[in-house]
Amino acid sequence: MSINYAILGILSYKSMTGYDLKKIIQDSAFMHWSGNNNQIYRSLTELLDKGLVTNVVKHQESSPTKKIYTITSEGLAALKEWVLSPVEPSEIKKPFLIRLAWSRQLNTSELNKLLDEYENQVKMQLLIEQSNIQDTSFLPDRTALETTIWKFINDNIRRTYENEIGWIQDLRSIIAKIPNENDITENENMKVTGQEVKSDGIMKYTLNSNNEISYVHFNDLENKFETERNILDIITALAENNTQFVLFGSETLSKDFLELKKGLVGTMLQKFTMYNIKSAIVIKDMNSLKSKFRDSIAESGKHDVLRLFTNIADAEKWFLSLKQKGEF
Repeated sequence: MSINYAILGILSYKSMTGYDLKKIIQDSAFMHWSGNNNQIYRSLTELLDKGLVTNVVKHQESSPTKKIYTITSEGLAALKEWVLSPVEPSEIKKPFLIRLAWSRQLNTSELNKLLDEYENQVKMQLLIEQSNIQDTSFLPDRTALETTIWKFINDNIRRTYENEIGWIQDLRSIIAKIPNENDITENENMKVTGQEVKSDGIMKYTLNSNNEISYVHFNDLENKFETERNILDIITALAENNTQFVLFGSETLSKDFLELKKGLVGTMLQKFTMYNIKSAIVIKDMNSLKSKFRDSIAESGKHDVLRLFTNIADAEKWFLSLKQKGEF
């Protein structure tokens, strides 16, 4: 399917700028394109050349000039013709399945970690879908029929993620009954080298609700944030509690987390950005942090991913402000 028809479909509701189109496509759960500027404007140019859309330039005194696009009667006809055309076969593209297919070298622990990562990813995608209202926000005046259709479109996506989680659980229960020869090899290696297997501690948390928001609060002093596995624990906790807000007490952060060279902060920010997770660290003495660490957090704060606060109340106010802005 060409992105051109997605653009025509959006414009069939109302006229808008290229930036508006980019935001809708980027936030959509089923319009699978990236919505980058080059792709959007290249398609708009093509639609203009074919007479399927028109545009007008709107000059503004205190803001940049805007180019507003409108679908033409020819564009509406082309859109209807495409909607009535034969449906393309569905494509199933799951990079995870390729990795799973060649997992024969993994022991049970490694295989479970692979499944954990994928399950957490799916759970977060489900959480985002459940809280995402972007797919319908640009068409407020819908008919009863259209409202029902869009509701079922979102339901289709939700069921897909739920089915995937069920499939993962079925896979776990089956392979748990099958011996893994790599476990034997792993145990033998441990005996030879005298190494001990270290199991990561699961970080404990509480679920707090305040002022119409809920967030996961990590304040466990025994099991600190010190491994990439802990990032998965955090994502799992958020998915299970249907929230995208997380609060850390500074005492739960290990030295490895506070050391930028270890890469934990970077990995966490990457994951949190991907899943639209908003995080806050409460630390009473900001001067106790290294300047490079503070600068890194400040940079992420520009994108509302992670911020530092000196008390819990201010962190909660920030979470609430994000919700009130309609980001969740």
